[in-house]
Amino acid sequence: MRRVPSPVSLFSFLRRFVIACVIVSAVAGVGYVSANGYGKQQFANSPVVHIPNNVLTPVKPGQPANYLLLGSDIRAADETPQEQQAYGAPNSSGGQSDVMMVLHVDPNGNNMLVSFPRDMIVDIPGHGKQQLNDAYSIGGPALTILTIESAFPPIKINHYLEVDFRSFKAIVNAIGHIKLWFPTPVHDPYTGLDVEQAGCVSLDGDQALAYARSRHYYIPKNIQNPVPWQWNYSTKLSPNAFRGGTGWTATGSDIDRIPRQQYFLRTLAADALHKTGGNPFTINALITQTFKYMSHDQTLTYDELKSLAYTFRDLDPRKVNMTTMPWTTDPANRNRVVPKFPDWNYVANQLQDFTPPPKPVVHPLPADKVQLQVVNGSGIKGAATTVNDAFVAAGFKAYGPPADADRSDYKTTVRYAPGHFQEGYTVAVAVGTLNLVQAASAKDTLGAHVLLVVGGDYDSLKHHFDQVPKPATATSTSVPTSGSTTTTVPVTIAPSTTTTTVPSTVDTLLVPVDPKTGGPLIGCPSK
Repeated sequence: MRRVPSPVSLFSFLRRFVIACVIVSAVAGVGYVSANGYGKQQFANSPVVHIPNNVLTPVKPGQPANYLLLGSDIRAADETPQEQQAYGAPNSSGGQSDVMMVLHVDPNGNNMLVSFPRDMIVDIPGHGKQQLNDAYSIGGPALTILTIESAFPPIKINHYLEVDFRSFKAIVNAIGHIKLWFPTPVHDPYTGLDVEQAGCVSLDGDQALAYARSRHYYIPKNIQNPVPWQWNYSTKLSPNAFRGGTGWTATGSDIDRIPRQQYFLRTLAADALHKTGGNPFTINALITQTFKYMSHDQTLTYDELKSLAYTFRDLDPRKVNMTTMPWTTDPANRNRVVPKFPDWNYVANQLQDFTPPPKPVVHPLPADKVQLQVVNGSGIKGAATTVNDAFVAAGFKAYGPPADADRSDYKTTVRYAPGHFQEGYTVAVAVGTLNLVQAASAKDTLGAHVLLVVGGDYDSLKHHFDQVPKPATATSTSVPTSGSTTTTVPVTIAPSTTTTTVPSTVDTLLVPVDPKTGGPLIGCPSK
């Protein structure tokens, strides 16, 4: 008899999937059945999570809003033996948020879904630096909301949705089979995922559950001639030390599976929208399953849920921006991650007001590759000299002596000359500002690669000189900066220009992509 290792206790994507289904089901159902009152009745019977006053930021129906979508590992009191075996032992702490996502909903179409790594180290208000998912176990939904808002300004949370994971298979089965594309054969003995042949596979609720929670995603080392799968099980190994089958390799990171999960969500959303369009029985089944397990804050109204549905009625899932809050390895603990600056600022800014991010750069330039002109627009005497000296000490090249701007009420701005985005990006990293714009010409940066306008907010910014590579030598070419700043130069801050984001690179053996475009895939490739 084949022996299978014990299941993993927490399956983060299980919650992530159900959370997505809350939105998908609302989209598919509410807009179509609101007239007969069925959806309204089901919503009225759904569980409510009471969030203390002044925690959520009020928003009017139909206006852009941020929904915090949270999946917890709180277990049902009437959990069956089969569910206990599948989900593992309950959490002894009483419950954690194993996944958090913020959905930015905008009637104008600027919709965005951002996943937050559960092991990300942040400051939890009143409790110091801990993992992000600890906020829920310490202080529930309210502390989770406050933690996200304080760790990632300017994000504001307007509504809260929470689900457990029992409804996973029920929702999938209500939609029907989900067709997924497997670039290779796949096995995950932890979840029971077994796909013997590459290609398009139709999954029911049980099989979709195995795919969705898969973390130990084994593919053959020799794609052209894979060896037969055989799980190398040993009683001498702990459950967390199982070795894969000979000739097979796997990923085992929560971060690694996010692109696969997003492919699954796009496919699920497309299937839900397609299959419920003309089938009232499927719509009713989805609504029943969704509202039965969905908890929502007490301020969320049925009309707001209808607005959410109308926003997504004509949605093309390919156009939903799904991303992960940027992260980097925690220097203090390689098993944890921390927010990556300045990248997380750009994502947070998009979630709140959809300010377009500048073009991404993998690394800032060495400081001595940047010619910088500093002008004072803060109204604080000597500010330009102080800032200029700090940049020169860090290795930057001062293009000219610091000067006064034409006004004293500027917000700190980094302006880069055409063709010098990397230099501008480097200064923006050092300053800690998102206010990075392109100048119309080099004369608008006074001839330098970059013009830094020191604003009244300069001292409140979180500077990151440590993230700019040091020059190869200790000296740097600069113009003397001693003395007061008496020169006045014209400075007019131009509006930010829209830029595009470079697509992430994924391993096409692990993440299905559209073979025609190389972009996101929904379901199986068209023939």
